[in-house]
Amino acid sequence: MSVKRLVRKSRLFATVVIAVLALPAGAWAADGPFPRGEGFYFDIFTVILFLAIYAAWIKTSSWVDRDAQELSLPGDMWNGLMLAGGALSLIMIWIMPVFWLSFFVFVLLLAAPSLYYVSVRNRKVKAPERVLTPDHLRSLARRYLKLDFGKASDDTARDGVPVRFFGRRSEGQPDDPNRVARVMESVGYKTAQEMVYDACNRRATDIHLEPTKSEMTVRFRIDGMLTPADPFSRATGDAVISIFKVLCNMDITEKRKPQDGSMSAQVEDHVVDFRVATSGSVSGEKLVMRILDTSQQIISLEQLGMREKMHTQLRSIVTQPHGLFIVCGPTGAGKSTTLYACLNEIDRYQQNIITIENPVEYQLENVTQIEVNPKAGKTFATELRSILRQDPDVIMIGEIRDKETAEIACQAAQTGHMVFTTLHANDAVTALGRLIDLGVQPFMIASALSGVLGQRLVRLLCPKCKVRYKPNPELLRKANLPVEKIKFFYKPPEQNDGEESEEEVCENCGGSGYQKRTGVFELFVITEKIRDMIRDNPNMTAIKQEAVKSGMRYLYEDGLRQVIEGKTSIQELLRVCK
Repeated sequence: MSVKRLVRKSRLFATVVIAVLALPAGAWAADGPFPRGEGFYFDIFTVILFLAIYAAWIKTSSWVDRDAQELSLPGDMWNGLMLAGGALSLIMIWIMPVFWLSFFVFVLLLAAPSLYYVSVRNRKVKAPERVLTPDHLRSLARRYLKLDFGKASDDTARDGVPVRFFGRRSEGQPDDPNRVARVMESVGYKTAQEMVYDACNRRATDIHLEPTKSEMTVRFRIDGMLTPADPFSRATGDAVISIFKVLCNMDITEKRKPQDGSMSAQVEDHVVDFRVATSGSVSGEKLVMRILDTSQQIISLEQLGMREKMHTQLRSIVTQPHGLFIVCGPTGAGKSTTLYACLNEIDRYQQNIITIENPVEYQLENVTQIEVNPKAGKTFATELRSILRQDPDVIMIGEIRDKETAEIACQAAQTGHMVFTTLHANDAVTALGRLIDLGVQPFMIASALSGVLGQRLVRLLCPKCKVRYKPNPELLRKANLPVEKIKFFYKPPEQNDGEESEEEVCENCGGSGYQKRTGVFELFVITEKIRDMIRDNPNMTAIKQEAVKSGMRYLYEDGLRQVIEGKTSIQELLRVCK
């Protein structure tokens, strides 16, 4: 029996026990060891109080179970702790003779595991997602009690939002404070702070400022989808763009030629890096900011969302002493995150690991991380050639873009190095054709390549507002799914084109029906037969057929598993894998 099922049964059993305690005396044996008198044996108000507290514990236990799954925390352990606290509280309330002392112990045993869980999960999530903090309690008071206790802190009240910008030099070092002091006096500085703070709170990965004739359109990319935000007036929008250009050490007088730069900001208690790019358009200057939160925790292979069998296969590939492992997919498919997860599987203290990235998205302990800078002549190929003389065991290349980088990567894999890299390709087998198109000889690919992982990111349905429905049997047959076994699928709630009131919009997902993302994968393992096919005559159709015979599942087939488990919708899977 699983811990989760045991928890559910124990909650039901404990509820029945407490209810039995409230039975009238006539329901018990008449000849007891002492007279009970008429009426209830226990005070009815006391029993109601305990039932109310226990009901709150059941609700909290359900939240802990659901939240632990969303944050990839060990759910069985936390369910076990919650169950232990509930069981001990029932025992203590039964055996302790003094009411107020037993009541205190009862509440303490019920609350202690959940408070401990809150302290652990708050260290894992960003500040806006933390619970039982002063800001969270204030928001609850405003929402349910209609009380306003003011803003979070004096700094927030004075500055508007807890965001402080830093400029960056071209070498990546913090800029002198004069540049920041200059923009703090500019028109639109507060607006820029509020926009960045709103984007970080909404988990955006990109900010788009797009000019029109009358206003500056603002859009955030959240979970891979562009979402509109409150627009600015044209004057305010131009001022905001100028502020970011000053912070990134760009030429603010040049509004037609493309420019790029970087900056940082302290958002609440952590530092966020931004990659900023501008370009001219017929309506004015457009700006796009990529948000890189360096404080985010590196996830492991177990948290990527792949099947257990695929996880085992992938781990055996990435822990090989030499070879070339490629992760492919379109921009924004999570390729770099997967490579970081692979590096987590390697002992970084016994092996020399060097990465070449553009940009460095996560900071890794005991790993030499190099950031390319084409303006300074630091390209993937030149840096890769130099680090081969530094006795590396594992090399991670951010992306293969040209023939020179691809050939050096293959040569490094053949000479005793484990090489991780990414490639823009639609699927795992197509990555072979992409390497050949770059000019790499098929025999080099066959000798170096160990495996290719194709991936996409699908949005997860919001657990609070997803809707269950019965799927069309014809759709199930087309997907080769058993019609008689699959009873329900899930989908986001229907949108009423803005007719919903604010009270009806789900606060958990903002009304989109989706929250966060997970991966769908196809793993192409290079067998000896496939090596011979690549070396002799690289026919992609024949290679794909052989890969399927060897056990490779397509992206769509792997995504159906997420649909059947109720994690995403069939519409979202078709959008990503079409």
